Amino acid sequence: MNYYEILGVERNVTPKDLKKAYKKLAKKWHPDLNKDNLKEAEEKMRAINVAYSTLSDEVARLDYDKKLDAGAGAQKKSARPSSATQAKKTAAKTSAKVDFGNIHSSFESFFGFNPKTHEVSNEEKLNTFAQDKRKKNPLDTTDFFEKFMGFKK
Repeated sequence: MNYYEILGVERNVTPKDLKKAYKKLAKKWHPDLNKDNLKEAEEKMRAINVAYSTLSDEVARLDYDKKLDAGAGAQKKSARPSSATQAKKTAAKTSAKVDFGNIHSSFESFFGFNPKTHEVSNEEKLNTFAQDKRKKNPLDTTDFFEKFMGFKK
């Protein structure tokens, strides 16, 4: 059963209607209100909470929808996404992915400097962080320290 089915909503549900569905199910299945059937109520509430937390977060919802589409043979969505959702999709496509296995390359693509090899890969990015003078190491905090302490080294 997918998260939309758990909450009893369609895929094109609005955030407002999603919250209504969640509250309705939470009132029905909250363990405090189902003491005679506590085990089932706890399981249902756990599923309801996971479904709601995923679908109420736009980025997590986009990821979940992609997984659903991939699993269902990439069938089309039943409704056109809202402009906010479309903006998130565009931002997600254009944003850089961080590879924690190779963090040095992610750092280099963002700052234009490889901290492991000390090589400058993008002068333009590097110079945005060192505006007054070109530094060989953008991680050099000497200027910051001197301004903070009020004296020069």
